[in-house]
Amino acid sequence: MTNYQSFDREGLIKAATISAADAGRLVSLYEEYFDLKVVETDVVSEELASSWGASAMAGQPCFVLASSSGTPVYLRIVQNPDMPNYTPLRTFGWNAIEICVADVDALYARLQSSPFKIIGPPAELEFSSIIYPMQAVGPEGEVLFLNEVRDNLPNFDLPKAGAWVDHVFIMVLAAPDRQKALEFYTQKLGWGAGDSYSLTYKVINQAFGFGEDHKTDLTMTCVDRLVNNEIDQYPDETTERNCAEGMLPPGIAAVTYIVSSLDAIDVPMITVPQVREGLIYEGRRTACCIGAAGELIELIEIG
Repeated sequence: MTNYQSFDREGLIKAATISAADAGRLVSLYEEYFDLKVVETDVVSEELASSWGASAMAGQPCFVLASSSGTPVYLRIVQNPDMPNYTPLRTFGWNAIEICVADVDALYARLQSSPFKIIGPPAELEFSSIIYPMQAVGPEGEVLFLNEVRDNLPNFDLPKAGAWVDHVFIMVLAAPDRQKALEFYTQKLGWGAGDSYSLTYKVINQAFGFGEDHKTDLTMTCVDRLVNNEIDQYPDETTERNCAEGMLPPGIAAVTYIVSSLDAIDVPMITVPQVREGLIYEGRRTACCIGAAGELIELIEIG
């Protein structure tokens, strides 16, 4: 039995893709500081690049990393040699990757002497003690929310880390219109709207120079008890993310989800669904679309 047959389900995040001007260096840093391992090395095919709407990415090196826990959810790092200037947390689109970790305080100590910049030291959330988080920015501008999960939420299940650093479990989307972004996932993909919050979001306030009392509204998306996205209402000062022609966006470039049926999804796909091989796809049909905040979404049919 393959991994996906026992693990994958509707709405699950299968991979987060990061653009890197120096993919090899970034891979080595995730190996050194997060204990992730390279489980697949390849180059981006013409067909895959076209499916992303990024034909110029064809031929670029691509690395798939996984946790020692064996959880079949991945980080994919793709060489992107033509990345415009990018400031994390200031543009619309995929702005952060939430990863479950075993011991936030210990990871915080390890990252002190690393190229990963701490932007939020470990601190209790104002609305829950179930998640104990910290926030960091990687060398390629990728924002990481590193969360020690202590228990499940009343209405949702959360993964506890099975390794020092385990896997992606929630993606954070910066939206110009939170309601439209939410409707894309609930009406087009058929997922549910989860809890909503209005809170002082320190890393956003720092990024924009807002006062400590500035609040951000956000809503989660979910499938039954699986939480997969946080959609943040971003301020008017936010800009579009610059992207070189034919290339992936800088920072967090794309997110890959599992869906039950591509044929049931009524959104325009960049290219027609195709069967793809490799560790992420495992011989299943896949296609990409663009969300309401301009985010690149890759969908894999569970098969």
